[in-house]
Amino acid sequence: MRTNNLLASTALTTSAVLASSAAHAGETARFLNAPASAAAPAVKLAVQYDLKLRLPQGRGLARLLLDAGVDRDDAASAARLAAGHLGDGSGGCDVQVSITKAAGNGGFKLVRATLMTNAGRTVIERRGAELTIASESATRKSPRLV
Repeated sequence: MRTNNLLASTALTTSAVLASSAAHAGETARFLNAPASAAAPAVKLAVQYDLKLRLPQGRGLARLLLDAGVDRDDAASAARLAAGHLGDGSGGCDVQVSITKAAGNGGFKLVRATLMTNAGRTVIERRGAELTIASESATRKSPRLV
């Protein structure tokens, strides 16, 4: 019981000293508008483009992505993942690419690339910070209707 009384009297004395010092100083309280955290605000998507590319020989994906303004690391990563899926020597490849550019950032980021050849379809997607092969499927040959 004695410890509780001592804590209560200490708290009352401290608050009385603080209140009296502000009242005697004659100052008014000033409120500052400050952010609750020091974290930078999240970057919002500014623009997204869908591109259609044709690689007749099944080579040169990285160069086309760089020419479109895609970040060098993304272009190199996509080219490594696409190796062997570009229809080299068998009719080439059609590529549908989705790229984004966030406000305040330098280059475009690759979001998704769909590689379509005579033999199959491969999808490369961004998962977090990395690009990865999301799916691979063989092209079905449907009967041609006349």
